[in-house]
Amino acid sequence: MTNGGEQNSKALSLDEILEMSVGEFMRKYRPPSTTYIIARPGTKLYNILKAVATGHPQIVIVIDESRRPVGFITDTHLLKSLQLRHGHRSILSSFTVSRFILPLDKSLNVPVESIMDRRPPVVKIDQKLIDVIRQMIHLDVSAVIVTDEKERVIGVLTRRHIIRAVLNILLGEPMIIDLE
Repeated sequence: MTNGGEQNSKALSLDEILEMSVGEFMRKYRPPSTTYIIARPGTKLYNILKAVATGHPQIVIVIDESRRPVGFITDTHLLKSLQLRHGHRSILSSFTVSRFILPLDKSLNVPVESIMDRRPPVVKIDQKLIDVIRQMIHLDVSAVIVTDEKERVIGVLTRRHIIRAVLNILLGEPMIIDLE
């Protein structure tokens, strides 16, 4: 199944692709929706960990009541928060929450905002793809949160998706929807 629904008879140049708005790029080369999870403040860490363990999200987006991103958590945040205790005991023996190490049984009840990064990597839907790529490189992030004109979350773009889409376009291959 091709992504975007229509095939152009004329192949796009790299410059044309990079000058596309994020919105146009996402409409034509739809990123998989499985790359992120939405959570609200107050969601317990246990629920986040369970969702991450059963899916393949690259990012957990914490949103306010207007669907605006107020924080995020990546697998890197989770790995940094998991701490080894007493030599070879389980990596899940404790969890770091706001610089305090809590036993896992107590830390699972903390709200998501206790471990989220409060500076989500956000891009606007009308930004050019080249500017988003530059921002991803500058921030050293593998995914950015795409928002509309009212700053509401509409999706996520990952480095992997951008690279795969651009290479498929340049090589003249159809973009296959990947249910990561």
